[in-house]
Formats: sequence, structure tokens, C-alpha cells
Amino acid sequence: MKGQVVLGKKYLSKAFIRIYADSSSTPVQKLESDIEGYVAFQLPLQKFYTIKISKQGFVTKIITVDAHLPKSKETGNYYFEFALELFENIEGLDASMLKNPIAKVFFNTFIKKFDYDFNYTAKINNDLKKMYHNYDILKKQGKIQTPGTETKTEITKTDIVTPDTTKKDKSSLNSDLAIKKGQEITFSIKVLSSIEQLPRTSAKFKGIVNTKEYQDGNSFIYFVGDYASREEAEKMKVKISSYFPDASIVSFKDGKKIEMNEAEKTPTQ
Repeated sequence: MKGQVVLGKKYLSKAFIRIYADSSSTPVQKLESDIEGYVAFQLPLQKFYTIKISKQGFVTKIITVDAHLPKSKETGNYYFEFALELFENIEGLDASMLKNPIAKVFFNTFIKKFDYDFNYTAKINNDLKKMYHNYDILKKQGKIQTPGTETKTEITKTDIVTPDTTKKDKSSLNSDLAIKKGQEITFSIKVLSSIEQLPRTSAKFKGIVNTKEYQDGNSFIYFVGDYASREEAEKMKVKISSYFPDASIVSFKDGKKIEMNEAEKTPTQ
């Protein structure tokens, strides 16, 4: 895994990364981010990891990684990137929700890569928006003084970068962000619809565990993926067309489904 720790547009060096395996209270790895906020590490498969990212004066954030995967996939060389922003720990700001992970990474048996739980992260981001709103209020009241830094006041869709199995260098990381700051329009692939709500374990999903659900009248529509451009969604559609021949591209704005022509007319930021 490789990640970058930031505060707004400022790199956070010497952020502490502590990695715990299964239920152990003793870290199996201790690392620090470099001068550009980067950190890289390897995780043995078939374990569950809790990754805590912290820095003195900042609120700790947690990522979990379920590295269990089918025996037949154990010989693969897997790679996952993430980007994570910390913010100051200030008096009066309730950050208790961050005792829970901000993201849960797992092996997606459908795409055969490590992925993150989109639905879980979407819920966490909704809670984070409220916290950032309170942060802004305290900032306007003069209770936050951080000269020379820019702090995010609008949270992005997720802190997690789309995983890839091809190793990237530092110069290409920023251009590979799946969801850029301020992005409102996203594209997904519709895989099926049902008159009944389907459980995550339904055989109809053919192994997909990271689906999104959208209710349209009396029907439940299911999607996979969350992409910043239609081109990216089209690439995934090609990959899954043999499993879902009726798959189609759909668009969302701020989490609400919109017509494709509206999405393509709306400029991204």
C-alpha cells in the first residue's frame, strides 16, 4: 500500500502510521510519512489490519484492511493507493466519530483487486460534512489559528484513491485521484434492477460486494463503481459486460441520479 497524508494543500511529513494485525494491541509496523507526506508499506495476506494515522495536534484517522482472499488468489501482487487528510484537534470540536474507520478496504472478488466499501465511506463522509461545518464555525470565531495553511472546508467524495495493480511513482499520484476535490458529477455502471430489495449476498450480483442501491419508484436499481468521468466508467463497463450484458452507464450529481445529457453539460471543477 502507498498513501499520502496532507492538510489541505500542505504535505504532512512525520505523520505517524501504526499498523495492527488482527486483535493485537501491539503494532506490527511503525512508520512515518516523508517530506511530501508519502508512506509505503507491505501487508501479508490473510490477516485483518487496523491502520492508525496520527500526528501531534491532529485528529487520528483509521483505515481497516481485510486482507483475506481466496486461496487461488494468494499468489497475486496487489497494490492499493490512498490519500488522507488530517485536521487540527481543537477544543470544542466533537471528533468522536473518527474512533470508527473512515474507510474499509477489502479484496473485491469481482474485479480481483483490493477495493473499498463505497456505501460505508459515503455514510462516513456525510457525518464528516457536519464535522467540517462545525470546524468552519469555530474557525470563523477565531478559535483556530493556522497561518500559512489551507484547511478543507468541503469534503471530497472519499479519502480513498481507486486501487491499481500497477505500481506508480510519486509524480503520477496526484493525477490518479479517482474523485477530485469539488467534483459533483460521478458516473457508475448499472448492473441490474429488481422489484424487491436484494441482500448484499444475492447470487444475482455474481460476486460483487461493493454495490450501490438506488430506489426508483417501486424498483431497486443497483450500480457498481464511482468514477469522475464517463470514459473511466466505460472501461469498467467493458470489463463486466460478459457478466452483465445489459449494463449501462448512469450519472449522479451530489449522490442523486441525473440524466446523462445533464451530466455531460455540467463542468467539473
